[in-house]
Amino acid sequence: MVIPLFISISILSSCSRVNILDYITSRDETDFHEMLDAVFATLDSKDNEGLKNLFANTVITENPELENQIDEFFQVYNGPMEIESINYSTSGGEKIEYGKRQTILQNSYDIIIIAGGVRYYVSMVMYSRDDFNKEAEGIHILEFDTEEAISSKYFASYNEEDDGPGLFYQHSAEKRDDIKWIDGMSWKYTYYDRILSAVDLSAVVEQDDDFNNFVAVIGEPNCSWSVYAYYYYELENGLFAVCKVEDKINTVRPRDSSGAVIRPNVIVAIYIADEENNLETVWMADDIVKIMNRYYYFLQIDRELSEDFFISFASRSSNLSQLKDEIGLPNVEDTWYCYYKLSNDRFVQCNYVGDTIEKFSVVDSEQRLYTLWEAKSSIE
Repeated sequence: MVIPLFISISILSSCSRVNILDYITSRDETDFHEMLDAVFATLDSKDNEGLKNLFANTVITENPELENQIDEFFQVYNGPMEIESINYSTSGGEKIEYGKRQTILQNSYDIIIIAGGVRYYVSMVMYSRDDFNKEAEGIHILEFDTEEAISSKYFASYNEEDDGPGLFYQHSAEKRDDIKWIDGMSWKYTYYDRILSAVDLSAVVEQDDDFNNFVAVIGEPNCSWSVYAYYYYELENGLFAVCKVEDKINTVRPRDSSGAVIRPNVIVAIYIADEENNLETVWMADDIVKIMNRYYYFLQIDRELSEDFFISFASRSSNLSQLKDEIGLPNVEDTWYCYYKLSNDRFVQCNYVGDTIEKFSVVDSEQRLYTLWEAKSSIE
């Protein structure tokens, strides 16, 4: 396990380096800072070969463009370099098998340098140790992005899985062909020569909601957020259809008694999105409901509730267990909220901490509409 150490420094000296190793207790942190110090040294000395040799041998072998990437960066880089600020929040991952260890360290855009009047945000990924393949030890990703680039809504960082290892440089805020902005976030985009409509996608999922089948019929998504199982398909009108899929980690439906997902990898809902918003849900499973632009498992309970009941309840109690005893389980439960259905598109959202209710609000499928009641301590 890599233990993050948070250290913030501000240095404005052309000869400054990462002179904070005396404060570092983690060996992994020390490795990262020493590598960063070596990178800065090659920048100021314009040492192309020295910078190349800081990369892992596997990167040098796998990326025939590495030398060109370094040469092209030095053509625009105008040192000497000054460190404006370094907010150390190094993170990463570790794999241990049969006594062998692989440690990956990274820091994303918390390192800011200035060279030739240009502010660069620096990101670095390195393998500090790899007992499985010593040739993989060293830098895998080194990225320099100007303030103009990183401030652009179309900005997206490079990663080894999608882009391969190497040195990357971004300076422009212009829209990139390989980036699409969908539902308020930017995604790496792959073009496919096909014409799709929302009707096409809905017809497939109506017959079979398994996502593997969906991909077999429709094809691979243009963009994906695999961590949370969202997959984006470009439509003929320039909008995107977004498939929310049930996965093994970020589940929507309840798990079985053993903790396993009952039906992993099935589509929960499909909605249409433009660059900024979830516009319209075109398909949703029978046991799923949309609340405040998120999709939840819906527990069907035959009862009628009103706003007046919740206002009345709040006047005599703020105990969640008592509320459940009186009217039953909520229709939807989330980490910090539970929801009771009022009508077809209205819910009472119950905001709670532990067993104490802090607020009742009325919400619909898109947004929070208004507050019914709020505890005085919460208001203060």
